[in-house]
Amino acid sequence: MLFLAVFCGFLAEYQLEHMIEHSREKQYIESMVEDLKADSTRIDIVMKYDIQQVAGIDSLLRNIYNRPYTDSSLRMLYYLKENYTLVKYVVRFSKGTLSQLKNSGGLRLIRNRAAADSIIKYDIQTERIEGQAEGIDLSGQKLLDHSIRIFDGEYVLDYTGTSNYKDILRSNKKFTLLTNDEILIKEYANLAKFKKDVIVNYIAQVTALQRRIPGIIASLKKEYHLK
Repeated sequence: MLFLAVFCGFLAEYQLEHMIEHSREKQYIESMVEDLKADSTRIDIVMKYDIQQVAGIDSLLRNIYNRPYTDSSLRMLYYLKENYTLVKYVVRFSKGTLSQLKNSGGLRLIRNRAAADSIIKYDIQTERIEGQAEGIDLSGQKLLDHSIRIFDGEYVLDYTGTSNYKDILRSNKKFTLLTNDEILIKEYANLAKFKKDVIVNYIAQVTALQRRIPGIIASLKKEYHLK
């Protein structure tokens, strides 16, 4: 009888632990779904700015090769440089649930293999994209380092903080470059094109990820009977 009582107690404790883990598993999945929705919203916002930035750098490249420069074309170059080459738009992914799953051993609670695999693959893809974002940082820094040898920062001091630096285009100042060295200017253009290419690659990776998000959400909801 004593053995039976101990055994029954063990079964009850095991069942309780099983129910608790199942509840935590579902909570993790619900939280992951919310993170995915938040990521999709952030991607929508960031991609609009990245696409605009690519178009802006394209305009800069067309203008920088259109020599000789005029007063208006130099103002345009300063405007395009300030508005499109010195900024970075990247997605800050929601890492809360993923961090908990990885750091606290919570991933073992995801018993559904398909769900676990989709979460792991999503995590791998976001890490790759974050690596590409570091490439945007690096290319942007190289471009900035080169730009200070060509563009005179004194011309844009009065416009810092204005809306898209549009006041530069309306300025009556006579803009000039620090140098007319053709090789230096072409090197700058090459770096600008490199940054644009990195951003284009980033857009492609993020867009591919975003296309997968609705399917992941639908699958998780179906497997865990979520509304």
